[in-house]
Amino acid sequence: MKRKLLFILIITSVILSTKTFAQSSADSTYIDATIETYTPIYDKLLSTFEQFVEENSVRIEKKIKDYYELKYILVMKKNQFSDLKKKLNEWNCQTITLSETTRYISQEKNSKINKIIELNTKISERKESLLTAETESRREYLQDDITEYKSKIREHENTIRELDAKNGTVQLSITLKREPTTPNTTMKVRFVNMPGFEYSIFTPENPKEGISANYYNGYMLKYLFTRGKSYITIGAYKAGEVPTTDTLMYSDIFNFSFGQDFYSRHLGRGGRKFLNLYSGYNVGYLKYSGKKSSQKSLYISPAVGIELYKNNFMLFDTKVSYILPFSDNNLNLRGLQYAVSLNFVF
Repeated sequence: MKRKLLFILIITSVILSTKTFAQSSADSTYIDATIETYTPIYDKLLSTFEQFVEENSVRIEKKIKDYYELKYILVMKKNQFSDLKKKLNEWNCQTITLSETTRYISQEKNSKINKIIELNTKISERKESLLTAETESRREYLQDDITEYKSKIREHENTIRELDAKNGTVQLSITLKREPTTPNTTMKVRFVNMPGFEYSIFTPENPKEGISANYYNGYMLKYLFTRGKSYITIGAYKAGEVPTTDTLMYSDIFNFSFGQDFYSRHLGRGGRKFLNLYSGYNVGYLKYSGKKSSQKSLYISPAVGIELYKNNFMLFDTKVSYILPFSDNNLNLRGLQYAVSLNFVF
């Protein structure tokens, strides 16, 4: 019986090896690829990408779609994969990760064939042991081993068939993401060049004679430098009314600050052209100046705002913030700021 089984294994090995050699001579390969990318035209790109998949008759293995990202596992030809990478550049997609691994079918099949041979050998050994097993528990143990080995053989045979089907193809895992509204560790920061201006009104919470006026008008230069949005402002406030007899009241406030705004995931994440709600903060430097008085202070200013309108070329928004200076006269110099700003891509 041993000789008969050994003969069968040798014949099986020769047949499988012959097929593998034929495939090896053709140097058959397939590619495992992963692409992760994001785009500022995410909503528009979804239909364009799905149209590409349909027109090229690409096989879809898996698809997951939500507001933030579209994920596909696709099987395609190598020329289709090359075409898709060119299309992603044309569609203004920003690459986060891109990896390609060429896998040789003959090598992987050889590995599976060797495992099948090993498992068949083990099955033969277990069957012979069954003939001399003295207890029922021992026979059950051996039979369980045989069942397990046969199951593993079927898995390896399925893998071999899958490898044959993959010859000359690309299995692509691709994720299209909505453009990030704030920088993070996995996505590249998108720098922009958007100068603009801001008009604001600052109203101290407790205006006091000799310190602060009832309100101030402010004109700022505002420069956005990421799509985050991160920005800097520089400008000055002018007191609305300063009594001529009050020489100590601060009539001018000079401002320099850095700020960031953040969109809510639950309110569209800044994806709309109209009415995007956001929250943010400013940190900066204030210099108060009057006829006979001056003071310097750092400050922090939490804010909430609404982007009234935006597109790829401009941004028009408004916000309310609360200025909190770190100064001795904090009670009389803190208060609400109402601002409206306009920025353009330059």
